[in-house]
Amino acid sequence: MFDPTLNGVMAQIEAGKIVLPAMQRPFVWKDDRITKLIDSMLRGFPLGTALLWKTATMQRFRRFQKDVAPDAGITVDFDSDDSTERYLVLDGQQRLTSLFVALTGTYDGKKLFVDVLSGVRGDKDPGDAYWDCRFLSEKEAKELNVWPRPAGDKNASSERAVFVKFQDLTKLAAARAGVIATQKAAELGLDAAQTTRMTTSYLQCATVLASKTALQIHLIDEDSGDPMPIEEILEVFVRVNSGGLVLQKSDLLMSLLDLKWNDIQRELYRAVKEINAARPFNITRDDVLKSLLLAKGSETRFDRLVADRVKVEKLASDLPKLLPAVQSAWKSLTLLLMDNCKITSERFFRGGHNSLLPFVSYLVENPTPSDTEKRRLVVAVYLALMSGVFAGAEARMGAFARKECVKGKPFPLEKLARLVASHYGITSLELLLSKHLDLALNIAHGGITLDNNPENLQRDHIFPRATLEKAGTPSEKTNHYANFHFLRGKDNLNKSDTAP
Repeated sequence: MFDPTLNGVMAQIEAGKIVLPAMQRPFVWKDDRITKLIDSMLRGFPLGTALLWKTATMQRFRRFQKDVAPDAGITVDFDSDDSTERYLVLDGQQRLTSLFVALTGTYDGKKLFVDVLSGVRGDKDPGDAYWDCRFLSEKEAKELNVWPRPAGDKNASSERAVFVKFQDLTKLAAARAGVIATQKAAELGLDAAQTTRMTTSYLQCATVLASKTALQIHLIDEDSGDPMPIEEILEVFVRVNSGGLVLQKSDLLMSLLDLKWNDIQRELYRAVKEINAARPFNITRDDVLKSLLLAKGSETRFDRLVADRVKVEKLASDLPKLLPAVQSAWKSLTLLLMDNCKITSERFFRGGHNSLLPFVSYLVENPTPSDTEKRRLVVAVYLALMSGVFAGAEARMGAFARKECVKGKPFPLEKLARLVASHYGITSLELLLSKHLDLALNIAHGGITLDNNPENLQRDHIFPRATLEKAGTPSEKTNHYANFHFLRGKDNLNKSDTAP
């Protein structure tokens, strides 16, 4: 008999009875989303729904993640077992994983603590968190609980807090929770109002997992008279997730590809990790997936591909053998960006990484460009990034990459220039440099390496704007790219309106 209480659901996740099918993406919620979910639960809000598929048919699955390491990169490990009945999560895995982490695991090596003196609305807006929930180390929690706080402490002016491990609170017997809270309050020397608040919090946390209605569970039962085939199960997965904000069309495409290319998630995340190693960029799974599709000569708009199951099945057979060349092309391009283009920051990528995809396609077909060809590529990279010709223009980018970036020919720099001119009217270097101030300054500085932290640099006028405007200098001259430079943030704050 399925236990629909939160306690029952968590116990079945712990026992490996509720698992994640291979089609599901990895866990992506950050700690603030988890703590907001716990605040909702403690306030008695509905937590949404979870859709489970009960099956004893052998499926590839993975267990829920208990300990989340956000900076460790993504790894995906699957099991398969036809020996027992399981519930596979088709929808709701982010919520379920968040609850599992909060109740049994850690986030970034820290457990969830709740301030048992919080939970009161007071003058808060309903959209704010009433409960102060944080992932803390034992040392951090102990420091926050010190009272009275030492003079000079950064939290000296804040109200008293008593942070207790959420896992410990939810394990308390409801009949004893009030007594334990009262005893603890006396030990801490709390006043009557604080004792009442603490007792209420203990009782709330001790009973919250008994709810049968906080999380609505919907079951697809394979034991019913007319069991649903795997193809229809996948269609259910696609339809219930198509309207979500977290699950994108790329995730749905990955799910479809996974039916035939079983290692796609593991292989793509491995490739991403190797591409980004010793690089200052954040190339993503979707970037690699798009470049694979381009290497195959395919459409890259995920929404269109998801609608064509026959094409996706064919792609799943063809894409794996292209991955080594695509991974190598990405590594070559990121090296070219750093060494030849002197671009070492994500801040310079107008339109995200879409502008880089034609260059990956070219390097897939031409993996060892000559020095002369590398110089053409540098000019082309700056032309594409400065103009933004491929930013938000998936069809234009895909057509250019598939038709023009071919084997055995120089990179089509002239065709790229004509494309930029036809769409944006950029026909001179002056117009191009004026389109992207950051990249123009990156060229002027010979590549930004100041403090090895280009993200914190600020742009400012070399000759002060106020002085030039006072002298009647035209705006187009005052704000010309030649009158700008990069400054450290602290230097920009300390500068004066004097000529250099």
